[in-house]
Amino acid sequence: QSKAYLLPNGMACYFSVARITWAGRCRGGLLPSASSSLPLFSSFQRTHRHAGHRLRLPLNLRYKSTNNVDSTIKSKGYKFMTKSRTGIGSFASLCSHAASICTVFAYCNTDMFELRCLAMSSGVLAMSFQYFRPQPLWIPIRWGCLILCINGCMITQLLFERHRANHMPPELKKIYDEGSFDERGFSKVQFMKFFKHARRTVFVGKEIISEEGREMNKLYYILDGNATVTCKTDGRKLATIPPHCFIGELSFLLHVQDHKRNEHKQIPLKKASADVVAENKTIHVLEWEFDELRKIMSADRDLSNAFAIYSSHDMRNKLLTANAEGRRT
Repeated sequence: QSKAYLLPNGMACYFSVARITWAGRCRGGLLPSASSSLPLFSSFQRTHRHAGHRLRLPLNLRYKSTNNVDSTIKSKGYKFMTKSRTGIGSFASLCSHAASICTVFAYCNTDMFELRCLAMSSGVLAMSFQYFRPQPLWIPIRWGCLILCINGCMITQLLFERHRANHMPPELKKIYDEGSFDERGFSKVQFMKFFKHARRTVFVGKEIISEEGREMNKLYYILDGNATVTCKTDGRKLATIPPHCFIGELSFLLHVQDHKRNEHKQIPLKKASADVVAENKTIHVLEWEFDELRKIMSADRDLSNAFAIYSSHDMRNKLLTANAEGRRT
């Protein structure tokens, strides 16, 4: 016993308990004859028996020609991906599970490069599952392609930064090794981002690098030679700053902190708490402007955290050196 349904596009559907048969024309495309059967729709027969007269049709029945449907369903790739295998199911379902696993690992990863690679793998696997369905989900597939392109561009940029960091100039390589940047939280990529904005400066012997009571607007890093920290009132020597140390890092960190609290106000610069004088005949340093460096730090939180960690190690060593010199005197 069969029942007939009239679909919104004017096509007649004859539904029976044994099979679904079709007859008629749909938008100029010929449909299979009444004698042909589509085992794909056996699930809809069960729906008919248990849900009364409700019938939900897949979108692929609205194609202009059923040849497209048959070629999709009967293609070797489709059968290979959707064939149910004992114990593991179909490869399409495995792609869905693998995509979810990649997403979980991506959320648990803190390395940006690995996170993006896992996200790309998850997107490819998810699109494979969405494609090998009775009706491919084209909307998420197209959005997934766009997301893959964006991720690919970002991964290319990360690879370029890593390549440039691994092949840094010999001078910067020496600074990175002798300054113990790796041990103190600076990666090579962060180191290159930080030092590419530095300018080289030379101070001669007894030249003042920073003066007590004057505003500090520059951060310095000593490449070679020593600097002496003295008290302006009595000229007493407080400490010696050796090579590969910063000058003015505390003033810079306070300057950044004040800007975070008062973003829309003009923040005065911090004043130097002591005189810093070049001790040798010539002392080579690298310098950064506070405002320029603050903008770089605000755009890269990882770089800002790495600099804060390095500065804490640097100030600790300066305090230990100052205490050791104070005991000698």
